Amino acid sequence: MKAFHPTFGTRPWPDGLRALQVYALPDLPEGSALRGLLAGLRKVLAGLPLVPVPDERAHITLDMITSASADAIGHAVRDSLAERLRTAVADIGPVLLQAGSPIAYRTGVRLDLHPDDRLAVLQRRVRSAVHEVFGADAAGYPLGVLHTTVAYAAADTDTDQVAQIIHYVRPGHATFTVSRIALIEVYWQRVPTPGADLPGWRICWDTHAVVPLDS
Repeated sequence: MKAFHPTFGTRPWPDGLRALQVYALPDLPEGSALRGLLAGLRKVLAGLPLVPVPDERAHITLDMITSASADAIGHAVRDSLAERLRTAVADIGPVLLQAGSPIAYRTGVRLDLHPDDRLAVLQRRVRSAVHEVFGADAAGYPLGVLHTTVAYAAADTDTDQVAQIIHYVRPGHATFTVSRIALIEVYWQRVPTPGADLPGWRICWDTHAVVPLDS
């Protein structure tokens, strides 16, 4: 496992950059299975050189506008995208998913999501909305297997050790619902991390608009 560094599309994230992104946000009521799984993973990863994602920053990345930084995109254009997103996802409704098993991957720990067919449809609708507002070359974010990240590595770490630790978290799966997406302005902060020579990265954001997935 290598240290995580944010990317703006496929490029290194420039210092001080804020990026406009669209996230699917999991529902996390008190006592929910997903909240318990996330807490269990943070507990076993404590003391390792990884930066955990707090519950309020749990997310599934759907798309990122890479043709311009967020500070170059005015409120009128953001409002236009938010309205287009509402139209694009109007008939999808809440998405029921299962998170897990947790996976130790090349720059951190993530949760696999399934069944992800409707989530993939949601992502394609979001990308179409982005293209309609910003143009076909606006989104350089590579679409892949959808997931939610639990922790970002701050230093090179033994992947096998992490895989063994997270495998002991039980239950290792959690059912949850995505009932909204959000248009957000993402930025990254450096934070001190145990066992790392350099600080790790913590994701932060400001919300511009929330779009419910109405049934």
